Amino acid sequence: PELYTCLVQHGAQLLLVPSAFTVPTGRAHWETLLRARAIENQCYVLAAAQVGQHNEKRQSWGQALIIDPWGRVIADAGSVDTADDAAGGMAALAP
Repeated sequence: PELYTCLVQHGAQLLLVPSAFTVPTGRAHWETLLRARAIENQCYVLAAAQVGQHNEKRQSWGQALIIDPWGRVIADAGSVDTADDAAGGMAALAP
């Protein structure tokens, strides 16, 4: 959190947050942590998380969000879970 506070103290109004969370961690924490950063720093957060199966043991949680300074999600491009529901699983995301 200190990095984001420092950026805001230096004038940032938008925080860009890339990530490659594993699926269990991303599902449990991704949105919550981003909303906290937006609220505590009173700025917008634009976050993109890598998605995909990297090998047989590692799969990244994918979800892109834009969050306002009140912690409200104002745009959500979906996640691994919604991709599974809408497109028939991770195989549908493969090239």
